[in-house]
Amino acid sequence: MNTFHITNRLLKSTLFCGLLLFSSSALSCSSDDDGGGNGGTQLEWLEPIRVASYNIQYDNRNEEAGRWENRKEIVCRLLEAEDFDIFGAQEPYKFQIEDMAAALPGYTWIGTSVTGEDNVERRHFNPIFYKTDKFEVLESGSFWYSETPNVPNTKFSDSYSPRMCNWAHFRVKATGKEFFHFNSHFDHIGTVARAESAKLLIEKVAEIAGKTPAFCTGDFNSNQQTNVYNTIVTSGTLVDSYARTTDKVNADWPSYNGYKYISTPPAKASRIDHIFVTKGRTKVQSWAIVNTSYSQKYPSDHFPVVIEWSFAK
Repeated sequence: MNTFHITNRLLKSTLFCGLLLFSSSALSCSSDDDGGGNGGTQLEWLEPIRVASYNIQYDNRNEEAGRWENRKEIVCRLLEAEDFDIFGAQEPYKFQIEDMAAALPGYTWIGTSVTGEDNVERRHFNPIFYKTDKFEVLESGSFWYSETPNVPNTKFSDSYSPRMCNWAHFRVKATGKEFFHFNSHFDHIGTVARAESAKLLIEKVAEIAGKTPAFCTGDFNSNQQTNVYNTIVTSGTLVDSYARTTDKVNADWPSYNGYKYISTPPAKASRIDHIFVTKGRTKVQSWAIVNTSYSQKYPSDHFPVVIEWSFAK
């Protein structure tokens, strides 16, 4: 037996495996912006920001469960209990926003209505609520999901009604870190409208935020199996926060409940509410659906989607 050749082959095999592991590790660090820093060193993370997306539903007078007077108290109780640092809400009327603001004294909000009018009643808003002791607004704006995004109250041809996005550029007071928050509501009827809205959102995030970290909250009326969702997550600009963390709570739950109490989530849960994030020196620490009920009653026909999102030090 030639022990030299056997030992030599074993040595080469060991070295080859070591090189493969090293290469795999290096590729992992370089391709995952949430991972290591330069040279493969692990990044340290600042205290996470608790971000949420919540379709509150408008004051729906056509059903008892949707009437605001029947659920205002539990909406506010949920918001107080969850203590979000910043959240994008979809659909509420102005008086609903005012009720929530009164119940959340540490917050203020920003954003206009789907018509572009700030004082209109019984029209949808997409407000961004945020804690005033944590964040300051540097700039803000809006755009409409239409062929003319800078023109208020416009829509794509097959859209049921005007849909829009409110956005704001924030600075974290404690650290000086900056980020953008985009809060959207896509149409529930128009298939072309949703497809074009996805493209426009990607374009606007790149145009407005540039290389500054950003996240997009919203009711996208598009679950994780749709082409609309796929357009967003394969854009190279945005990724789904759900896919950026292994720490998930209620990951198998749908984000829409229709006011019907759910004891066991369906086998293939549909998420139409999402928080998309940009990549680069930020980390999604956790993801959750908040399925809180009060005597088996839900505050809205959607559940809040929540992430904890951190900047690198």
